[in-house]
Amino acid sequence: MKKKANNWLESVDDWIGAIALSLIVMLIGANVFFRFVLSQPITWSEEISLALFVWLTFVGISAVMKRNEHVGIDYFVRKLPKGVFMWVQRFRLFVLLAVTGVVFVYWGAKLAIDTHWKVTPVLGVPFRLIYMALPVGGILALYHLVSVLLRKDRSFIYQEERNSDDASFDR
Repeated sequence: MKKKANNWLESVDDWIGAIALSLIVMLIGANVFFRFVLSQPITWSEEISLALFVWLTFVGISAVMKRNEHVGIDYFVRKLPKGVFMWVQRFRLFVLLAVTGVVFVYWGAKLAIDTHWKVTPVLGVPFRLIYMALPVGGILALYHLVSVLLRKDRSFIYQEERNSDDASFDR
């Protein structure tokens, strides 16, 4: 049971991102067709696309953190001795935990609560549903960061499997 819950938590951000991106592409494509072929634009498609893009962005942050693929300039850090490098990576993880917890989870939840009265102009959807992407993405990112700290395989932290200076070209 625990393994199923972990598998679900490991993939929920990927599924949310894939669904959001697919819906954005379909909505924008349909709107282009309706606007230029039928001369009847879908008035609400932009509003929904923007809301989905917000969710895609903040849930995508957790998916990127899960894979350690976020942007970083680590040229000088990689030149450090292995012991110092490990401590720098641990420190980086704790900073990410603190920033994610405070900025995304706490301030994101506060933003969603404080804007409970605002609604979108076309559909009248409460903005809190859009702003909830911050704490939800933050909680997922915190889960992935904590699981990295608790994981026995520390390759995420130490990046021992990476030999090149540019991690984006490793695959």
